[in-house]
Amino acid sequence: MTAPLSLTTRLRLARLALVVPPEHSGPEAADFAAHGADILVLAKGERSVEEAAEGLRVARNRLFGLQTVVAADSLDVAEASGADMVFLKRPGWRPFGVRRPHEFALLGRPIDGADEADKIDGDPWNFAFVGPAVTDGRVAEVIGEMAAQYPPTALPAGPVWFAAGGISSSNIDAVLAAGARRAVVSTAVFAAEDPFRESQAIASALRSGWDADPGAAAYGAAAFG
Repeated sequence: MTAPLSLTTRLRLARLALVVPPEHSGPEAADFAAHGADILVLAKGERSVEEAAEGLRVARNRLFGLQTVVAADSLDVAEASGADMVFLKRPGWRPFGVRRPHEFALLGRPIDGADEADKIDGDPWNFAFVGPAVTDGRVAEVIGEMAAQYPPTALPAGPVWFAAGGISSSNIDAVLAAGARRAVVSTAVFAAEDPFRESQAIASALRSGWDADPGAAAYGAAAFG
């Protein structure tokens, strides 16, 4: 049996994060792990905390023994389920800071670009979704700027970031060309005729971009250190 990797290692090696809408957050959400998703963010939506937490627990149990990380988008859900990762779309200001569901949990937030990267370069944040990555059919400048300031596979490792917003299988190559090596998607997958096929297509492009990156091998090896 393969020993599970640490959460930090899994985050650094992740390429595709998938935000799963509430209506698709049933047990079948775990099946996206077989179609390239490294991180599954199960959105709470209008569900109760307990209902959302139960959905997360079910998905995590189905993925037991795999390296896919199941994340929450609510601190209440994360605490109720013991989630290993939390992405807060609107973190806001909290007088007592952001509480982690447990001491090893990873926290993420959105940022608009490289000028906000200092928000994730240290405690409490571990990663960011950066974007919008694609607007009006073009890759936004913020992706190239972020890649220039924080190259995804450079050593020593900098903040972990995912290009986010407007990404699909039809433009992922352009996002990669701009310097991103990780992406987060939702609408493109769940609006597709075949969501699994769309997820796999994006994941395959990300894998190819990662493998072709000259720094990827050394970065990957260092992630285990």
